[in-house]
Amino acid sequence: MRVTNSMISNSAQSHIGNAKSSLLKYEEQFTSEKKIQRPSDDPTVAVRSLKYRSTISQIKQYVEKNVEDGLSWMDTTESAMKNINSILVNMKGYLDQGANDYLAQDERNSVLSVLKQYVSSVFEDEANADYSGRYVFTGYRTDTSLLFNESTKNLAYDIKENFKYTDIGTVNVVTGTVEYKEGADAQDYADQMAAIEKKSFYKVQLAYKNCSAASYDSAKGGSDAAEDYVTLTTSYKDADGKDAEKVYNTITRASTDANAYEVGDDEVIYLYDTGEMLIGKNVYTEIQENQANFQANYCKTEFDKSDIRPEMYFECQSYNKVSKKEITYADPDGQDIKYEVNFSQNMTVNTQAKDAIDTDIYRVIDYLSNAIADVDEVESRIANAEKMIANTTDPDELEKLNAYKESLETEKSLRVTVMTEAFGKGLTMVDTTQKKLNVAVADLGTRYDRLKLTSDKLADQKIDVEEQLSNNEDVDISDAYINLTQADNLYQYALSATSKILGNTLLDYI
Repeated sequence: MRVTNSMISNSAQSHIGNAKSSLLKYEEQFTSEKKIQRPSDDPTVAVRSLKYRSTISQIKQYVEKNVEDGLSWMDTTESAMKNINSILVNMKGYLDQGANDYLAQDERNSVLSVLKQYVSSVFEDEANADYSGRYVFTGYRTDTSLLFNESTKNLAYDIKENFKYTDIGTVNVVTGTVEYKEGADAQDYADQMAAIEKKSFYKVQLAYKNCSAASYDSAKGGSDAAEDYVTLTTSYKDADGKDAEKVYNTITRASTDANAYEVGDDEVIYLYDTGEMLIGKNVYTEIQENQANFQANYCKTEFDKSDIRPEMYFECQSYNKVSKKEITYADPDGQDIKYEVNFSQNMTVNTQAKDAIDTDIYRVIDYLSNAIADVDEVESRIANAEKMIANTTDPDELEKLNAYKESLETEKSLRVTVMTEAFGKGLTMVDTTQKKLNVAVADLGTRYDRLKLTSDKLADQKIDVEEQLSNNEDVDISDAYINLTQADNLYQYALSATSKILGNTLLDYI
């Protein structure tokens, strides 16, 4: 085979080009410390790098955004619930005073004022807490406050409130009163006193007072203005283990009605102003024997500032009397806000008010307030009687007034007993609500710890993936230097050899 100078030249140029390409490759690796500069250099390395970088980006999103946001949300929630628990502890101290000692009028009203401030703090300051403009206790409705921001008479709500058979308590009431009458004698006051008695009734305490005496349809402007529209519906398992249901129609009254507390054994009385349902003995026995859950369906048309929005706790319907708009709200149970905190892992970060903050916190204080007001009122009548006695010299009139005062003292004794029991109910309320609150705090704490573990796991995973990415695309600097040196030597040798070969011609041998 004849080898020409052109063939030698082309071959030499090819070798020099290859050596130069190799030198450029290793020079780029040495200066960039990367194995490849473009995907075409090594598609396998490029694909792996894209996968690793995508994984790191996702981990950063989880750790630096989702997890941190979830932990901050939980911190806000936990702080609010711990503050509520501290408030309940403080309330317990004041309630204990009234339950164990007779408090004078100034003292008990001072205690009541403090208790009301504590209740306001529980709901307005803590239960209405928000994180970055989102309310933390309102389920999916994070843009809506838990409480009404102002009083309103434009909304009517049809509320369905659920209870368990264990939620039925008792209410103690002093029926009758002793009133001063011109010309009345001692026997008249004795007869009035004989009519006064302390009674105990089975009751269900609704979440609201000052409810509506009229139906929801009537509040909407419909023709149904009939009373006794409120229902109490029980659900239970019958003797055959089948689901059973029974509806009790209630009798609507105000607590100020003369017959308000006349409850038949088979009756259910709805006291709309105090927000109570009084349950007859036979109805109570039936509910207890069946261990029935039950639902009270009632209407409320007026809300004060800082009242709880019914949709946050109950299945309900609302009607706006101005816009004529009606909204149906489903049962708010299970409105879990979930954050994606890891690959295929979601975490619930919220706690609903209905699962942590019991409405009994303010309803028991309402009951106590009424009991204190009754004692204040009878003491006021006693003070007036003492003034009349001090200003009377007529023996007959004096005898009548002393009989009047004596009857009032007996009435006061009964009302003080009810007031003391109301303080005791407050202590029971604190214990019960603290248990519910503590369960919510414990549940939140468990989820918080799990989220922290996930965060630590993601941090370790991020380090591992970054190490894998480095192994995939980074070069060892010492190896890169050796390769660069070898490539440079090869290039220099190629140039040297080529200069020697191409420097000779045929004339050199003639």
